[in-house]
Amino acid sequence: MQQSLMTIVLLVLLSGCAQPQVEQPKANGSYLVIENGQAWAVLVADGKRIEERGTVVDAIRLPSEHAAVAASYVIETPNCGRVQWLTERRDAAEGVTSLMSLHYNRRLDESGCVIGAGLSRVWTVLDYSG
Repeated sequence: MQQSLMTIVLLVLLSGCAQPQVEQPKANGSYLVIENGQAWAVLVADGKRIEERGTVVDAIRLPSEHAAVAASYVIETPNCGRVQWLTERRDAAEGVTSLMSLHYNRRLDESGCVIGAGLSRVWTVLDYSG
């Protein structure tokens, strides 16, 4: 009887191990984080976070809804040089939308530049400068 009970318990434990692993979704995104004079270009790909730290050279925010440009951020990093993020306003059927475009130089193609890996991504700017 005891041997039968142990066999059943062992089979139950082994059946739990035989189930296929469910693949968990991994975080992805690209962010420009601005806080006063500091900037971080952050890329998250397959749950792994890499960043390029820099300084803010210029930050312009235009509150007018009629302006084509909503904001412009220029940062300088050791590995990528000067890079500009430009937020444009465009009219859409549902209202006004913002498009973020990245204007860059040739240094983004260098291997040490993290931002170069995110050229085709949609960027989100998080400005905590207040």
